[in-house]
Amino acid sequence: MKGLLAKYGRHFWVLALAVSLFAWYDLLFDQGSLFDALMLSGLTYYFFLTGTGRLTNENDPFYK
Repeated sequence: MKGLLAKYGRHFWVLALAVSLFAWYDLLFDQGSLFDALMLSGLTYYFFLTGTGRLTNENDPFYK
């Protein structure tokens, strides 16, 4: 599992994007929650920034 995350961890945001798109679809066409859609979209953006290296550890508010 560690090797899998080391190799493909930077592409984890794609999985989060799929879940975010489903949340937005659920919001627009069914009885979805706005909070879920916004939270998942924010997490997708965070994972995208960290996975592509655009958010460094110095600028990351969640890195200690």
